[in-house]
Amino acid sequence: MRFPQLVNDLLLLFGSVNANQNWEGWAGPGDQTKWSNPSYSPNFVDVDVAIIGGGSGGVHAAIQLKDAGASVMVIEKKDQIGGHTETYTNPTTGVVTNVGVIVFENTDLVKRYFARLGVPIITNTLETPSTRYDFALGIPIPPPDDQQEAIQAAVQAYTKNVLSKYGWIDQGFLVPDPVPEELYLPFAQFAENYNFSALVPLIAELNWYTGNITILPALYAIKGLGPGLLGSAFGEFILSGTGNSRSLYDAALKELGSSVLLSTTILNVDRHSNSTGVTLLVAQRGSAPKTVRARKLLVAIPPILKNIWSFDLSRQEQAIFSKFFSLGYYAGVAHVPGFNDSFTNVGAFTPFNQPIIPGNNGFIATGSPGEFLIGGGFDRGDVTDEEGKDLVRENLATLAAVGAVPADAANTVTFPYTSDHTPYHVRVTAEDIKAGFYAKLLALQGSRNTYWTGAAFTGHNSALVWNWNEGTIVPGLKKDLGLE
Repeated sequence: MRFPQLVNDLLLLFGSVNANQNWEGWAGPGDQTKWSNPSYSPNFVDVDVAIIGGGSGGVHAAIQLKDAGASVMVIEKKDQIGGHTETYTNPTTGVVTNVGVIVFENTDLVKRYFARLGVPIITNTLETPSTRYDFALGIPIPPPDDQQEAIQAAVQAYTKNVLSKYGWIDQGFLVPDPVPEELYLPFAQFAENYNFSALVPLIAELNWYTGNITILPALYAIKGLGPGLLGSAFGEFILSGTGNSRSLYDAALKELGSSVLLSTTILNVDRHSNSTGVTLLVAQRGSAPKTVRARKLLVAIPPILKNIWSFDLSRQEQAIFSKFFSLGYYAGVAHVPGFNDSFTNVGAFTPFNQPIIPGNNGFIATGSPGEFLIGGGFDRGDVTDEEGKDLVRENLATLAAVGAVPADAANTVTFPYTSDHTPYHVRVTAEDIKAGFYAKLLALQGSRNTYWTGAAFTGHNSALVWNWNEGTIVPGLKKDLGLE
């Protein structure tokens, strides 16, 4: 089997998976008003579970809880559910381009979820030809040498020495306590210790943008290649049979109906006033404010402080969530007249040939003339729309200087669709991992009538989030609600 060049179509494969972007509405961190004593009388809605966030984790949990007999209310700040699962349809050609989540792990759980929502699936290896360049230096990169033997040996070593030892990789950050030292080692050292260094470039590709995988704590890197993803990478992935990844969320929205509030901002989250439940004050665009009273709360947005500023955080929660930092990721579709190729960004002189950052993963043809997917990675979590576009222009200018793209590409490029997927890969430092961060994080589940789901609790991969929901979150909520 030849090394699969999955990076061409994984832009980004699991962009996740979870995830709303920054949870800031019309009010934000600059306006700390809690709205606890409004001068109006808002409408009341009573449900079993209020779910903040209509991304991958929130919607999946809502469907599972609904099937268990619970009433739910999904509160989503955007005008659609699905998080980073976005699409762009070219108005002239009608070609649908999946931006963000393109493929899914080929596992029974994923198949069951698609079947539950009545969305057909297909499978594909996603081996698409692509020209390789260093986008920062303008250097053409020759095709990789045949690494079949080395990769097969690395897969065997990884499976035997890592996957067999850490069987929870696909289930959540169920890190042992005390934390094994090797889990916070730099990943390059960890891979060398276990003789699977030949797999490291693949892990970096599949988890774009993962950060500098050479120095990344091993915990995060092995999270990026669990059994489900490994089997799919060397077999076939699942894709929506409609050609549109958003079909899954269109079906979910139809199923959930009025149990979803779109374009809605959280003004206040109160978990004190009623010891048997929680109260949320929310404002939906175009409607009077509502008070949602729920027996339980499920938070399905990235739990960084600027996203949860309206929560009545305890000192313990504040201390835990303040540890998180994130990377930046900018996705979308760009258009350059006369450019119809697919290019992959490969670092000419970097460890494991990782692209120089900030940089785009590749420029991948969509099938419409002049259009290509973009996916920019940043080492910070405060990327602006213009910075994402400027990064594309910068990479195009470098490629134009060596004749790889039209000479005026950086000036003529337009952006029919863009999306900021920041905060991306919400993480903590190796020191925090060593100090037992994840044991403290997991201890929050169920406390103060609140559960937490999403990529920060399991990894940036829809299947991992759904595993976490089915294995931990939904059973815990069902037990608390007396549904089992």
